[in-house]
Amino acid sequence: MKNETFCILPWVHLATYTDGTGLLCCIAKPGEKRTNLNDQTVDEVRNSDYFKKARLALREGKQFGACSACYKEEAAGLRSHRLHENLFWRNTLGQEQIDKLIEDTKEDGTIDNDVYTVDFRLGNTCNLACVMCRPQDSSKWYKEAKILSGQLKTGAKYEWQHKESVDRDSFEWYKNPKFLESFYEASGEMRQMIFAGGEPLLIKEHKAIIKELVKRGTAKNIKVNYHTNGTIYDTELLELWKHFKRVDLFLSFDGIDRINKYVRYPSLHDTVVSNLKKYNDNAPPNMHFKVLYTVQALNIYYIPEFVKWLLDMNLPRIADYKSKKNIDDIIHTGILHYPQYLSPKIFPPRVKRQITRKLENFILDYGDRINLNSIKGLCALMNEEDHSHLLNQFNDYLENIDELRKLNRKEAFKELDEMGIFKPARREI
Repeated sequence: MKNETFCILPWVHLATYTDGTGLLCCIAKPGEKRTNLNDQTVDEVRNSDYFKKARLALREGKQFGACSACYKEEAAGLRSHRLHENLFWRNTLGQEQIDKLIEDTKEDGTIDNDVYTVDFRLGNTCNLACVMCRPQDSSKWYKEAKILSGQLKTGAKYEWQHKESVDRDSFEWYKNPKFLESFYEASGEMRQMIFAGGEPLLIKEHKAIIKELVKRGTAKNIKVNYHTNGTIYDTELLELWKHFKRVDLFLSFDGIDRINKYVRYPSLHDTVVSNLKKYNDNAPPNMHFKVLYTVQALNIYYIPEFVKWLLDMNLPRIADYKSKKNIDDIIHTGILHYPQYLSPKIFPPRVKRQITRKLENFILDYGDRINLNSIKGLCALMNEEDHSHLLNQFNDYLENIDELRKLNRKEAFKELDEMGIFKPARREI
């Protein structure tokens, strides 16, 4: 099916938040009436009103509200998650099978087919408290979130009052026997699994799922993707992964040294680099790698330095620019949409012009080594909207982060400080 809104994922996919909330995909908004794997089966979530309404709208060529992130990225000239997934599943299943899935959809949007792909955020257990994260996605944030909700003096305070109010018991939905039974029953046609968290490599139940799929003999048909923070290297998993059709590790790394330490606190640069080298030297042939660089206000300026550093690391399994001609094949620049006060859109026009000029010059100067044209889309997305009214929230938040963590944003991001970005926050509330 070809139209400007269609996405295959509501037919083949199930994603979750860390608390078990069912989603169309990892960047879709949840439904008004939330479904949840804490108390529902896989099939019950996939045939909820949220999923059924999405299928009917997308089949008819209408936009679906939960999918606005993709529409915005496409408007900025970026290759959205929707476009990527449509191409991937057309190549994986074939157009004839996709047409059949759509044709077999019942009048109310219900489907009977097995799930082909899942994106499970297995709870919030994590060893990092990244600056753009929250307690819902990292258990490391619990204590600081409570403090922030009381200390912030701008509109960011209300967001953190919501963030710190979490039901800690809801994050262990993946231990529920009802969920596990329904998952294995619906996974006969499984072709792809995505694990994130939290930090999925810390969660023992994740390893149990991997072992069970190997035991059932279905692992050989499945591609497994991980979003991992790069702080863990597990030799037992390395052996288990050999049984799968393919394993892709998206290694989150958002800057070099001082930048990564601040953004992905308290990640140690040397630990992550050491693990990159271990994976490069020891990973089985079915393993593939990509670095995930989450683009936000604090690191968009430093993309050139990071790209140069990574390509000069001499890690052919991870960053082989000689065989991979496009930077997208080595680094996935995931775009931060929330919280909005950490988006590059908060910068005033003069700063956006400086950043745009730097990135455009980098494309020109370094483009003979690798195709960097996708970076233009990041500039377009940054420049499409003016959110500079949120700059005060940005400063309020980072002032408190510095105090809580004994960090110094002006030292970590010296160049941004020289542009006059960091100013004392004004009280708004």
